Amino acid sequence: MKSVKLFKQSPTVMLVFTLLSFQTIANAETFASVSHIHQLKVYKDKVLLGTHEGLFEFTGKNSMKRISSEDFDVMGLAVVGGKIIASGHPNSGSKLPAPIGLIQSTDLGKKWTLISLGGKVDFHLLEGFGKEIYGADSQSGNLMYSNNSGKSWVSLGSNVYSDLAVSPTSDGSVIALQGEALVYSKNHFKSVEKIVIPKGVSQIEWTKNGILALSGSALYRSSNYGKTWTLLNKLPGEGGILSANENLSLVTIGSAVYLSTNQGKTFKKS
Repeated sequence: MKSVKLFKQSPTVMLVFTLLSFQTIANAETFASVSHIHQLKVYKDKVLLGTHEGLFEFTGKNSMKRISSEDFDVMGLAVVGGKIIASGHPNSGSKLPAPIGLIQSTDLGKKWTLISLGGKVDFHLLEGFGKEIYGADSQSGNLMYSNNSGKSWVSLGSNVYSDLAVSPTSDGSVIALQGEALVYSKNHFKSVEKIVIPKGVSQIEWTKNGILALSGSALYRSSNYGKTWTLLNKLPGEGGILSANENLSLVTIGSAVYLSTNQGKTFKKS
């Protein structure tokens, strides 16, 4: 028996995958092939896994395939438009700086380009939309913001948030999970206001279909900036990681990955 620790942005939302058995699949690797899975992100109709040993694509139950030969510990991972951005630490043999700073891929993670902060910043949380990117730096403990796709950054002070979701309309709005509270800002955290939140929310996402909030086995949605929430789905178990775009929604339950192609109304175990 081997445990694979999987968490999205911080240990406060850590999920432990205890996999009882593994079976080799042709041209693929199992979750046991890596020591840690830090991130799961939906990208178009695909699911990306950020691991201690690099970036992988989820291909089915306990099955994944390596996307690129670049060997780095993927601590921060986000999809911004058609681009994938990441941060973390280089592994042995990698030519990336340590820490990595912000890197970007436009070909589904096959090749990476250094954008900024190489050797200076290790983002464990990355979220963005359009040209706006937020990152929580594990080195300084600060939350940082860029309005030009990560080319330059400003510090917003100490990070107090476990999860962020950026408005898909690029209007400067962002919501963030602070402890058990949800806050909303329409000016890049210059000011914030608390909004109504279902109890026990651990993950949030924001797509053109609304704001999603995962609370235990319940998935909620709000279409009015969190003023009111509707129960969208009652899941078969307590959810761990949530990721969504307009086409695909993902929730992990235990060691299983559940996917939805109808905006979270129904999920199918994959």
